[in-house]
Amino acid sequence: MVCMSEWEKLGLKAGLECHQQLNTGKLFCRCPSMLREDKPDIKVKRYLRPVASELGEFDKAALEAFSKGLSYNYEAYHDSNCEIELDDEPPQPADKEALETTLKAALMTKSNILDELFVMRKLVIDGSNTAGFQRTMLVALGGEIELSNKKVGILTIALEEDAARPMERKELEIIYRLDRLGIPLIELATAPDLKTPEEVKECAKKIGELFRRTCKAKRGLGTIRQDVNISIREGARVEIKGVQELGMIDEYVRREVQRQKALIEIREEMKKRKIVKKDFAEVEIASLSQIFAETECKFLKGKQVFGIKLHKMKDILGKEIQPEKRFGTELAGYVKAKAGLKGILHSDELPAYGVNEREVEHVRHKCNCIMNDAFVIVQAEEKKAEKAIETVLERCKQALVGVPEETRNALEEGNTEYSRPLPGAARMYPETDIEPVNINVEEVAKIAKQLPLTVKERERIYDAKALSGKLIDGMKLSNYACFFEKLLEKGITATTAASLLLDGITQLRREGVKNIGNEMIETALLLEKEKKISKDILLDFLREWSKSPESKPEEILKEMNVERADESELQKVIAKIVEKNKEIVEAKGERAIGALMGNAMKELKGKADGSTISRLLKEEIAKKTKK
Repeated sequence: MVCMSEWEKLGLKAGLECHQQLNTGKLFCRCPSMLREDKPDIKVKRYLRPVASELGEFDKAALEAFSKGLSYNYEAYHDSNCEIELDDEPPQPADKEALETTLKAALMTKSNILDELFVMRKLVIDGSNTAGFQRTMLVALGGEIELSNKKVGILTIALEEDAARPMERKELEIIYRLDRLGIPLIELATAPDLKTPEEVKECAKKIGELFRRTCKAKRGLGTIRQDVNISIREGARVEIKGVQELGMIDEYVRREVQRQKALIEIREEMKKRKIVKKDFAEVEIASLSQIFAETECKFLKGKQVFGIKLHKMKDILGKEIQPEKRFGTELAGYVKAKAGLKGILHSDELPAYGVNEREVEHVRHKCNCIMNDAFVIVQAEEKKAEKAIETVLERCKQALVGVPEETRNALEEGNTEYSRPLPGAARMYPETDIEPVNINVEEVAKIAKQLPLTVKERERIYDAKALSGKLIDGMKLSNYACFFEKLLEKGITATTAASLLLDGITQLRREGVKNIGNEMIETALLLEKEKKISKDILLDFLREWSKSPESKPEEILKEMNVERADESELQKVIAKIVEKNKEIVEAKGERAIGALMGNAMKELKGKADGSTISRLLKEEIAKKTKK
């Protein structure tokens, strides 16, 4: 573990870009925001190409994506996708609920909301957007996130559309599904004020809490994604994209710091060995196919194999830069991203993988290696091999500088791999199909009066309403919290409402019950409050109502044959139950209530609430025991 003073010495700086899916309609069309696993009924194939910015410049990240020559297949559904998502129709104005939620987040963080909001096109041609760009709207600037020991500045708060969902990646094709495309995302970017891995983790947690407090955050894996920007002194800004597990975010920071330190050490070692850029220019490519014609290495045997010498690079390729990852692995990551190959072999890891010592010596001889030289082996057809070798040489040149600025993908165990260069300003240009949104000061003032409560405020209010600790923990960051608080204002019992929202509705959804909206839930709870139904049939009532949501609640109650019994009827039923179980009553006396309560509730289901049944049981048992 690195202590605080050591992080300071390293000059660690980090910032977060947190993206949260919103549980509203899609951003620029009126399709539902839901993921589907059933078979799609629409398939479209596209090719994408970069376009120049207004200044005539091309974004280098877009150019690199285009150079891969990929095609993109899109899967969609007739009943939940539209022509806007297929880029065959202009977009509609931004979803009002998504925009209002973003304004709430801005107000909650004391950010400065802009007077006029313009939609921009962000060039993205990796196939994740059918149009070749992502639409994004800058909403606010500035603000702060409060941590336990400091305040972290906010750079921007934006509202943008999520990308299509990758389903399958092939060598020259990616299959995307359009169900995720267009789901609204709040993007909150902090200043590089975070100085330790622990601060990064705490800040990510606070931002996630902020989003959940709005009661509009989607839940589940992939609904919130963190990108982390990290640099150290003598290093460079590196963006790690797609960190989904909050518990791992500090580990990603530690491992990126380790990587940057190792790359700086490699740079110094290369300087010491007097390696220069010229050593990686006009390097001769050797054909090694004959050497491996009868090898025991399965992925080289009988295939086209090529190799190059890396001047004075012996032992550098084998230097660890992250746990279980060496500089040679770094080169392989570049080859994978830029040339589409699975990887490379290099001299610092051989003999291995079925390659023997004799074959290694033959390769060294063929590539003209001497004592301190290394070599790299590539298995591919000649054109691809040349691209891979060009990539290796270019990355070795970058090693002379130290740490290259770039975007990297988060891997599951905490390491990262190269994805693409950092995008530049040339990727952004105005969206001409959507009019700017003028922000109404009075509307913002109205929203400011209705901001979600803080977690501490919710805990205090819920505790005063006698909620259990478990229900408080479940409700304080639930998407039902804002709705729950409105129910409390109407006098609905807190425990009944919280139990139904947290447990009951979850149970219904697991059963596949649909069409249950907040209005139906509120109606059911008001009926229970007015003692028109008992809380033990709330789920049955909602389950039946969901089958015909257009029906009136009285009609559903009639169909269920639920009528509240008067007390005289209840007493007769209770008397029969006590008589039937008189042996238990004689043996246990008043303690028999617990044993008989289940029978009574089952027989009187919906006709009386539990407290009334308990009282009548107690009275009837008292009569019997006195006799």
